[in-house]
Amino acid sequence: MQGIESAVCAVHFESREVYRSRQHPGYTSWVSFFPGERGQWYLTCEEVTRPDPPLPQCTRRQFYAMGLPNGYDKSPYRMEMVLLESTDGLQNWQVIAHTPCRFQHSAGSFGQARTADGRFLRFVWSCYSLDESLQANEIFFTSADDGLTWVKQSPFHDAHFSSYPHRLRTLRDGTLVLCLPLAPRWGDADRPLRTAMNLDMMNEMQMTLWFSFDEGHTWDGPLPIYGGQNVSETDFVELADGHLLCINNSIFPFPGRQFIYREGCRFTPGPFEQKRAGTAPETVCLTEDNLLVGCLRPQSYFWSDDLGLTWQPLDGIPEMGPEVYQPWIHYLGDGRVACAGHLGSDDPMGFRDQQINLHLFTVVARRKTQATVLWVERDFDESAKCWKNAYTLTLTCGGAPLAGKDVECWYAVRYQPGYDSYNKSPLPERMRQGGRLLTACTDANGIAHVSLPEFDVVEDIHLSYQLVARFNPDRTDPDYQPAQSLQFELYANSRPDPPIKPEGTVPAAALDSTNGH
Repeated sequence: MQGIESAVCAVHFESREVYRSRQHPGYTSWVSFFPGERGQWYLTCEEVTRPDPPLPQCTRRQFYAMGLPNGYDKSPYRMEMVLLESTDGLQNWQVIAHTPCRFQHSAGSFGQARTADGRFLRFVWSCYSLDESLQANEIFFTSADDGLTWVKQSPFHDAHFSSYPHRLRTLRDGTLVLCLPLAPRWGDADRPLRTAMNLDMMNEMQMTLWFSFDEGHTWDGPLPIYGGQNVSETDFVELADGHLLCINNSIFPFPGRQFIYREGCRFTPGPFEQKRAGTAPETVCLTEDNLLVGCLRPQSYFWSDDLGLTWQPLDGIPEMGPEVYQPWIHYLGDGRVACAGHLGSDDPMGFRDQQINLHLFTVVARRKTQATVLWVERDFDESAKCWKNAYTLTLTCGGAPLAGKDVECWYAVRYQPGYDSYNKSPLPERMRQGGRLLTACTDANGIAHVSLPEFDVVEDIHLSYQLVARFNPDRTDPDYQPAQSLQFELYANSRPDPPIKPEGTVPAAALDSTNGH
């Protein structure tokens, strides 16, 4: 869309260094970023340093089981979880705790939160622990003294699984929601190493949600989401009506979204929907205007005005290198956004002099895009008592007709290229494979008509075609959001069956012939 100014941009961008290791080149990675109960903010990271003498190296069996590349053995180093606090609106940060830990690749402490009663909750990747007394399902720790000491809680999930806690957020009413991917337990005789895969399983990594309504004392779960997808990382936002919107990001093969509907303490997942366009970010926040803003490693920012169906690059972010890898984003209100991460990537020890960074900016809508609805109705021939292979397309915006706009109607015949019974391929790919595309313009009433006369002579009652209507799929009209109809499966030869007469009914002609006898 060259020459078309983006509807949304970032202004007042600022990059701040939050924390740097005391050794160089430093290893400070894998942040958690979350609010406190009295306006504080917290950042955590792993800091890995070189002790003298080195710590005991992991066993050959441990290294093999974890399936790590050469150069990623952190067992001889000192690993600590650093906890930082800001009490002045993210301006300054103070280290309030250093917690030693014995993990290999990572402690995976992404899932952290602060409760209303002033406790810290921390979920870790215990499957990577070098302390073999820590079981893979003992992932939950709490602190009641500002992170100085931590208490291991009872096993969190079934012992058949290894888990990789990824995101923990607090909803407006204090409900805690944990994104927890579960995978088959590894490191034993049945599955000797992490990277082994059972090819008969459709998805070995299952993303689940867990909920706590009492500040982390008890938990309900797991609630599986993204059915059939191998997903290890996700994020979500709480909508104005209390429902959740989960985003499956473009790191994975089928990025998209899923609504989780809330009724009190019950959460019910809706169907998983693939995105239609753009790049889905890995961490997301939501503004008061229902604008989604997100970041994808190393520091690519995107926005969506249709709750994650389509995504656009966010203008106004300077090119600064990989400053916020594995990002975690928050919305601060009044258009202000904060996103934390570490400089670099998934680097081995000593590869880069890392630091923890915080990006701050304000999201501005240059113009408000308007939502549209495209309705498809099949025309009916009253004289022939059948449905025609002709369609009325109605385009509206805010309930009012949208005139003078081009709408597309694409269809593919059963068993021909482009036809897809099971929705296994995205629509753009199917359109490239085959089918036929028609374009019509809406009139003053927002109505356009398309007809498919080649199907009017079809006598086969089983021949069908699939039809989809679209408006503005490439956003060439920058003032309006795209619209897409459902896909309709339609029989070419379609008419209502005649009424069935009750058994024993005598035709009217027969009754007339017996009159007078």
